[in-house]
Amino acid sequence: MKRVVIVGGGITGLATAHALEKSREPCQVRIIEAGPGLGGNIVTIRHNGFTIDGGPDSWVATKPHATRLAKAVGLGDELIGTRPDSRKVYIVWQRRLHPMPEGLVLGIPTEWRPFAQTELFGLDTKLRALLEPLVPKKTFSGDDDETIASFVSRRLGSDIAERIAGPLLGGIFAGDPESLSVRACVPQLVEAEAKHGSLVMAMRELRRARQEAGARSDAAASTFLSVKRGLGDFVTTVAHRLRDAEIMTGRAATRVVRLDDDPRGRWAIETPTETLYADHVALTVPARAASRLVADLDPSLSAKLAEVAYVSTATVFLAYRTYDVRHPLDAAGFLVPRAENRPILACTFVSSKWDHRAPSGQALLRVFFGGAAGEHWLARDDDALTRLAREQLSDLLGIERPPVFSRVFRFDRASPQPTVGHLARMRRILANVDAHPGLHVGGNGYVGTGIPDAIRQGEEIAERIAGASLSSALDEPATR
Repeated sequence: MKRVVIVGGGITGLATAHALEKSREPCQVRIIEAGPGLGGNIVTIRHNGFTIDGGPDSWVATKPHATRLAKAVGLGDELIGTRPDSRKVYIVWQRRLHPMPEGLVLGIPTEWRPFAQTELFGLDTKLRALLEPLVPKKTFSGDDDETIASFVSRRLGSDIAERIAGPLLGGIFAGDPESLSVRACVPQLVEAEAKHGSLVMAMRELRRARQEAGARSDAAASTFLSVKRGLGDFVTTVAHRLRDAEIMTGRAATRVVRLDDDPRGRWAIETPTETLYADHVALTVPARAASRLVADLDPSLSAKLAEVAYVSTATVFLAYRTYDVRHPLDAAGFLVPRAENRPILACTFVSSKWDHRAPSGQALLRVFFGGAAGEHWLARDDDALTRLAREQLSDLLGIERPPVFSRVFRFDRASPQPTVGHLARMRRILANVDAHPGLHVGGNGYVGTGIPDAIRQGEEIAERIAGASLSSALDEPATR
């Protein structure tokens, strides 16, 4: 029986354990988590009828791994898409909320009439976008890379890069689009340029496919999926479905040591109170944490892991009576381009975006702070940050009344920054890891973005440990 220790009880670690239990390989699995609970950045609380996802609130529907895992643990009937009547998004520009033109896919226009009518851009920018199919394509080879801002500017012009792509695509990572890697963050755009020679034509084809899927199901039409009772329910359900894994919270790993010819296993995982032994150790923690764990084992690997940058963020939730909000909240929320020089990154109209998030007659809003350009705002305490959020909502939404309640969540160095050259760095890191049989790394900040890719990495770690493909086994429904 293989002994496996998973360091990190976030969704990647849980997915690793779940996939190992689905395999036919006998394994003794232990999960150790430094914090008091599981889920990592996924945090859900319930308060007076409100369901609040402090961190991530959804996943991209087109990436299958999260949806497959949710169905496998019995949450298929609990999945929800965004509300069809609130799928538009506003952009803040010159102190006003402008509807993002209909037909945008990943920030790329696919319908000319709404794009021509928007007040976000002048005629020159609109004509520049119209000519996008004529722009010569760039061929990437080897480790070639480009920033998101440069890529979108090259294809569609700097105004679209600044006012739409920057806040939309850069905002996913709370990052700087002038630094983020387009190949790591939005590979779909690079593939679209390579295959079609035009982002507009490629995204138009993708949008048509999504519309056909939407004709079959409202949830399928949604770009994002979540769980009725919040993503925390996803985490707890996966954990409860683990029949044999031992889960230890409040237990921090301090060092990983390679053993030679030791009957207890190839690896020793040290904690402040005991040493665990394993044949395989999976480090499903942020790269900076993994760097510390392997510092003695492999200084070169440790240094490479330390190169992965992270930024801090905070979310401020504000609940209001709907009649205290002048704005109709008829969208998923709004995004704020950096040129607006505001302290906030975005705001989600949570109760408009999702069902099951607020009682009738109540509105729930989430305001984002921090990120690559705004970490200095996080030096303020919770009360000051809440006042700042209220000031911004007063200016942009006309909300003058005090909230029914507020809640602040902080995420210290939790958002990885896949900057230019990220994929090449990851290849070097994984090559280093491969030099240590039985050592595995994965999770947020390595390869891919969001919850589905975090789950995918966990399942791939399980496949390497089990020594076989688990694809068919992972599709099996829950047994209890």
